[in-house]
Amino acid sequence: MWQPSSSLYTLKSDGDRSLGLILVAVVTMTIFYYRTRVDTIAVANAVDGYCAMTGPAISFLRHNLAALILVGLLPLLAARFLCGVRFRAVGLGLGRWRHGLVWLAIGVPVALLAGWLSSAEPIMRAVYPLDPTLQPRLASFLQHIAGQLVYYVAWELLFRGVLLFGLEKRLGFAGANIVQTALSTVAHFGRPLPETLAAIPAGLAFGGIARQTRSIWYVVVIHLVVGAALDWFIVQ
Repeated sequence: MWQPSSSLYTLKSDGDRSLGLILVAVVTMTIFYYRTRVDTIAVANAVDGYCAMTGPAISFLRHNLAALILVGLLPLLAARFLCGVRFRAVGLGLGRWRHGLVWLAIGVPVALLAGWLSSAEPIMRAVYPLDPTLQPRLASFLQHIAGQLVYYVAWELLFRGVLLFGLEKRLGFAGANIVQTALSTVAHFGRPLPETLAAIPAGLAFGGIARQTRSIWYVVVIHLVVGAALDWFIVQ
């Protein structure tokens, strides 16, 4: 069984602080969820009607940039300076690229199919695309995909990078994969139920791909294809 190389980790003298990464993820995702949305989550009752629970909706561009900072960069810095995990240890390299190409050959068609099937769901069409100005034109869509790429890089860096690889030495692969899947599923709360339910097997599978390839980039591509295909089929 593969074991992470000890040369990739420089643990502080007072012990392994990798569990702190879970708290970092919870804090940053809470801020992201409530203050940097492109939509508004609200509750309703018979007396007061709708009441917003989240902050004012922001633009798609600002939403993605906030994801890059809150979801991606801050946890990455925490992994480096809190736990001594080097950047290359969280899957930022190409890793085992031959394995990665195999997974892309398998995962991209599956992602396209998932996006197409999801686009037929009324609840998914009510939420997506997150950019309400998206048009079924190539220039508009390429710009949209660029924004999505920033978002998915941040997402995978946190869950399949910082949390999976950062906790792997402490919890073992199975434990780290369960933790990152649980947190990534909870992070889908407020999204359509089919998407949230799908996040459970997808999180476990993405964790397995990241472990085998030792890189987040192949999962980023597959995840991006799901989101891009969903939006494309909806706006057609």
